[in-house]
Amino acid sequence: MNTRVIKEIPQRVIEGIDLCGYRKVEPEDQALFDPYYDRMNHPWSGSTEFLNFIAWSDSLPVYFKEADGMIIGISYESNEGMLVGIPFIGHYTNESVKQAFTILKNDFEKIGEPLVIMDVVKWMLPYYEAIDDFHFDIEDRRDYMEYIYTAEDFEAGMNKQDDRYRYRYFMRKFDYEVEEIRSAHRDEIVGFMKHVWCGDKTCSECQFGCMVDVTDRVVSAFDKLDVNGLLVRVDGSIAGFCIVTKRMGQAIYQFKHAINRIKGINEYMLKECYDRYLKGVDIINYTEDCGIESLRRYKMNLATAYSLSSRLTLTAK
Repeated sequence: MNTRVIKEIPQRVIEGIDLCGYRKVEPEDQALFDPYYDRMNHPWSGSTEFLNFIAWSDSLPVYFKEADGMIIGISYESNEGMLVGIPFIGHYTNESVKQAFTILKNDFEKIGEPLVIMDVVKWMLPYYEAIDDFHFDIEDRRDYMEYIYTAEDFEAGMNKQDDRYRYRYFMRKFDYEVEEIRSAHRDEIVGFMKHVWCGDKTCSECQFGCMVDVTDRVVSAFDKLDVNGLLVRVDGSIAGFCIVTKRMGQAIYQFKHAINRIKGINEYMLKECYDRYLKGVDIINYTEDCGIESLRRYKMNLATAYSLSSRLTLTAK
């Protein structure tokens, strides 16, 4: 059982969110969101990718409304017990951001919460700075910087001698089969996560939500979402799965879990998902390492070069 303390949304906040015209994001809303994503000026943070709104909806529930050509979103950060704004989704101009911000600011005042906007990426910052009456402090959440690779560097990384050897070793040595993930795989994948993930970790390590529950929500809604994923079996039993998304020249590796003692399975899933679903993108976002040293080393060595993308928190003064 997860021992994390998740702070419940106060009833007055729930009522304020409803009165301001927001509703909770559901899997069926992706068709509504996609045109707004398509109008974004540049790639956005993996945390504001639609799949994450569904995956983490217990500990980071997202509510939204459409206004002035933007989707305005708010979320309840249950670890901190605070209401936060999320970056606007749509085409950024000084005028469109100012209009959306005015609505967001007024809504926070109506709800009675201080205005904080999380997960702002650096290209968005000048639009917030151009708002005359918005004075804010900036926190650079460096433990949650996202790893960004060009497609060229990522492909070169998968072709490094050791990675190529492990990829070929897996295909040569194991009796494996591959299926594209569907919602019908829910029970099998959730059972796999309970065995592999929970067998190696305590609940306290899942800082932002139970990974079994997260996986359950994602796979349950898989057939309603614009996502892709592969399930790999070895000797007839599930040995790993990988889930990716792609939009506007950006690919995001959202989830990848495997029985790591099966040599080469991670390299196989990485390359197979790329070859099947992600060819032609400009950049790969491999999301953050959450300060976990082993994950940091893995992501630093994944490609021949990488850059780090900050996720900024803006707190109104």
